[in-house]
Amino acid sequence: MAKVVDAGTLAQLRAGQIARIEMMLFDFPAPTGQKAFFSGQGEFTWSGITFRGAGNLFQLSAIGGVSDGTAVGLAIRLNGDARAGLDASVFASIETIQYRNAPVLVWRGYLHPTTYALLSVEPVFRGRLDTIEHNVTEGGDVYMQAAVESGAIDLGRSGYRMRTDADQRLIDPSDGSLRHVQSTVSQEVKWGKIPKPEKKPKKKFGIF
Repeated sequence: MAKVVDAGTLAQLRAGQIARIEMMLFDFPAPTGQKAFFSGQGEFTWSGITFRGAGNLFQLSAIGGVSDGTAVGLAIRLNGDARAGLDASVFASIETIQYRNAPVLVWRGYLHPTTYALLSVEPVFRGRLDTIEHNVTEGGDVYMQAAVESGAIDLGRSGYRMRTDADQRLIDPSDGSLRHVQSTVSQEVKWGKIPKPEKKPKKKFGIF
């Protein structure tokens, strides 16, 4: 995924003077709607979305990919905190939401080192929420872990449609753009300059 960072932010990044935050958006169906959080304190609004600070309660697995293009998912862990009112009963309430396949977006934000103003934002992950596990540690602490499938997983799925004239006309009866596909598959194509046929010598009449 291409990363776009403006020149000013890039200069401060190289100087080690920049602060980073992770920004997450969960787009649940109505009536729950969008829930947005970031790895900090307080609240701020970006692109019309209000992000609530979750501090260090959220933990994200490494975001990246592999050379063969295999889709790599994301694990998001939310730790319980009695002071914040996050206990097992609160975690259980998420099961009343139709969360499966809800879109999840993650951005990385860069903050000014002194004013903490948001300087730049880059997208780092896009996917859909798959499963949520509820866990209790040996010490009695609770946490919730969500598995998010990468949007890239759709690139490896095969569909039922076929590139044929008949199939295309099921979509639009007047669309004949694929009418020559079947013959094109078996048609021999000659590349390059076609040599001219050799001229046969003319027959001469006479004694020689």
